[in-house]
Amino acid sequence: MRRTLTVALVVLSMGTGTVVPALAESRLRLNVVGLTSDQRLVSFTSRSANRTRDLGKISGLQGDTRIVGIDYRVQNGKLYGVGDLGGVYTLNGNARAHKVSQLTVALSGGDFGVDFNPAANRLRVISDTGQNLRHNIDDPVGGPAAGTTVADATLTNPAVPPAPGATALGVSGAGYTNNDLSAVTSTTLFDVDTTANRVSVQSPANAGTLVPTGGLGVAATGGAGFDVYSSLRNGVTVSNTAFATLRVGSSYKFYLIDLLTGAATLQGPFPANRQVVDIAIPLSRR
Repeated sequence: MRRTLTVALVVLSMGTGTVVPALAESRLRLNVVGLTSDQRLVSFTSRSANRTRDLGKISGLQGDTRIVGIDYRVQNGKLYGVGDLGGVYTLNGNARAHKVSQLTVALSGGDFGVDFNPAANRLRVISDTGQNLRHNIDDPVGGPAAGTTVADATLTNPAVPPAPGATALGVSGAGYTNNDLSAVTSTTLFDVDTTANRVSVQSPANAGTLVPTGGLGVAATGGAGFDVYSSLRNGVTVSNTAFATLRVGSSYKFYLIDLLTGAATLQGPFPANRQVVDIAIPLSRR
């Protein structure tokens, strides 16, 4: 069974995959799906955030009033969304939602990060109140049982002696590295905090322990959308590239994120009428 990396190993190798320089990362032209503030799905490329294509208004929610976060699941390649009252949905290319599960722990917070752990096949949901949830959608193996949610330890910033570590209030972006199904790769969870304006490793993820890697270098506010794209060779991750949507000033913009320094590099603004608050990048299948 694969293990989450320690921070030291993250810096050295990111598991099997590596973090390549920001210049090389910026040359990638990736398709991206965005969740807008008015509950639409849009698509754009990582080089042209200012040109979005509307996929449709999200419909089909059951009990929930809105989707708070989206991500692709490695195990089946489908796009998922989490609702504000805990519904878990698959989302098709026309933004139609189909409910497949329900969180058994109520969400707490205003902004949320949603990402699948590719190694454990579990859905991670974190929030700006420090909430740290782990949900099993349908896996019959391991815990928690299929269809149930565990409230893991609260997200905690590093201690500043003599004070103990404090609850992290402002984390709303989450992304796992090494999105493949290879048994030889590990995975590491990175978070974006728009209160402290920095990137942190969450390790151990279940313990909620945050270790900052560096500052964003921009004054972000509110929720952050975040995802890590893994480039594969023969089914194994060879590099990881991170992107985020951050509200800087009065609008959201698309950024390339250096996971090891935290630095955010502007890739472009979103259209004024299509403010993208979360992102999900389709998975590599090579």
